[in-house]
Amino acid sequence: MRTKIGFIGDNDLASVEADSKFCAAHGLDGLEYNYWGNFKDLTRDTVEKMHDIHARHGVRCSMLGIWGWNHLSTDAAERAKAHEMLERAIKYGKILRAEVLTTGGGKLGDAPVAENVAEFVKVFPRFLDKVAEAGMRPAFYAVHGASFFVNLESYERVWETLPQVGIKYDPANWKHHGDDYLAVVRKHGDKVAYMHIKEHIYHNGELASQPAAGMGDIEWGKVFAFLYEHNYNGPLSVEPHGPVWSKGEMRHRMILLSQRYISQFLA
Repeated sequence: MRTKIGFIGDNDLASVEADSKFCAAHGLDGLEYNYWGNFKDLTRDTVEKMHDIHARHGVRCSMLGIWGWNHLSTDAAERAKAHEMLERAIKYGKILRAEVLTTGGGKLGDAPVAENVAEFVKVFPRFLDKVAEAGMRPAFYAVHGASFFVNLESYERVWETLPQVGIKYDPANWKHHGDDYLAVVRKHGDKVAYMHIKEHIYHNGELASQPAAGMGDIEWGKVFAFLYEHNYNGPLSVEPHGPVWSKGEMRHRMILLSQRYISQFLA
């Protein structure tokens, strides 16, 4: 398993510079970038400048993600725009030399899983081929971002036809959704393309905080045991999240504390 950890970076160029310096100073591995509707405003020139900053500091781009674009929309114009954004993301990911490209699977309104899967396996093969040709691995985030991937069954049905589809795995998200997050990685750790490090503390039945890894309710030792059993060697990315641990000095503390805690499981 890779021995270095990265984190989610902020997207403006000043922050790309600052986050790249922080990576280099603390032995962190790479930066992840996520965009929602604002992806339509991202220019090639900015992406090239991001790559140049990474190169100057010896930092890699671990992942490029775009969210909220419905690739399976029943509205032809909405679907066409989503596909345009996905094509652009593949081009930008190649410029950034991202390891993984992540997006939502799309959603056919309130249609059942079987119909969503059938449409997905018709729509996505050409995009999956382009992602691979660009040197990236495709990943799809569960329970998030305009996607029918809301449970393990939805992935399992897709894998019957498209086994190259990967999971962007965030155990805290699965837990918060009410699913058995350990079952995901125990059964299908070989399908994990990208690993998120995000912690949750639950108190009195509510999500009370999202601190550094090891300070909450996620059983990280068990998660990494199953990742080892499936020979995972993809990116490990810390996600500063929530109102307290995602800003300013607390963001830096959260990243470094998570790096220290998770490093005990890496060899």
